[in-house]
Amino acid sequence: MKILYAGNMANVGYYHVKQLRESDTDIDLLMEKNPKITADPLIRDPQLTSYPQWIRFYNKQSSLWKFQVLNIMKESKYDLIHAHVELPIFASFSGKSFIAQTLGSDLNEMAFTNSLRGVLLRRAYRKAKVVLFSTPDQPPLLKQLKIKNTIFLPLISDLSFFKPQKIDDEKFRNKLVIFHPASHIWNIKGNDIMIKAFARFSKTCINAILIMVDWGADKEKSKELVKSLGIEDKVLILNQLGAKELLYYYNICDIVADQFIQPGIGAIGMEALICEKPLIIKCNENAYQGLHPEPIPLLDASTIDEIYEKLEYLKDEKKRLQLAKNGKVWADRYLSPVAIARKCIMIYESVLNGDKIKVIRENISKIK
Repeated sequence: MKILYAGNMANVGYYHVKQLRESDTDIDLLMEKNPKITADPLIRDPQLTSYPQWIRFYNKQSSLWKFQVLNIMKESKYDLIHAHVELPIFASFSGKSFIAQTLGSDLNEMAFTNSLRGVLLRRAYRKAKVVLFSTPDQPPLLKQLKIKNTIFLPLISDLSFFKPQKIDDEKFRNKLVIFHPASHIWNIKGNDIMIKAFARFSKTCINAILIMVDWGADKEKSKELVKSLGIEDKVLILNQLGAKELLYYYNICDIVADQFIQPGIGAIGMEALICEKPLIIKCNENAYQGLHPEPIPLLDASTIDEIYEKLEYLKDEKKRLQLAKNGKVWADRYLSPVAIARKCIMIYESVLNGDKIKVIRENISKIK
């Protein structure tokens, strides 16, 4: 069984392939050459000094990049293709069995447009043997598109690198540090909501500090909002972070605030839980029922008032520590990369065996 995983948005593909290779699966990664910082394994994985041989590249700066992708997918050595974002479109023309994985805006936005890409992505979802999803907002959207062959599978992150550490930095001593590392895309991440909630909170908690990262389409708008609210002295904006810096700020902070428009836990949320930090995020806990055996220990919020209330609640150190401890226990139990990899391998084998979707679901439900 030889697999090609196509796509590496936010390094999802890299971590997936890395874990499956550690589980003795013969799988390659196909990703864009000269990627953005947020999709570059060399930036994210501190163990890397060069790209592994199992990574293959296509050049999106070339007018022929679509043919490069399709030709690689058609290579006879690959038995199955696993693709995310727009790349399931190419897999659907490869003549190979394929699995599609939706990550966010590919389903929420692209698949609902009448553009050529939208039409082809809907076609690809229907032709895929399995469509994988990882957040609770996605099943209703898939249902609208009449996609029935769906399976819930959490994303794989390299959580072995992220761990709780005690760090004493004088400049953050006696501060209540709130870390909001999400990219500044207001209509998805709700950064403006977070900033306004923090501005209100900073009036009742004078030692509070908000740390953000300087990336995303709306980053300048966020800076202007901070200035207009008169909280520049309480906000620290960092350059984009590598893995080591990210680990440092997870551990130096008291609270992690993620995203507040689209619900669901992504890499930031998982890393925060593993680093034993209390997490505030739009989660839609009711939608997660049935996806995980136990509720996720976090604070669900999506409005200025709700975020403010959660910050007020977490001013109490005992409450912060208890929530963080419960989150770490939950993450260790249900976000194990080894267990997720075993489920994915089972899906690959089942698809190649020609199993029906009902049988595949039953097979992976037995893996703990």
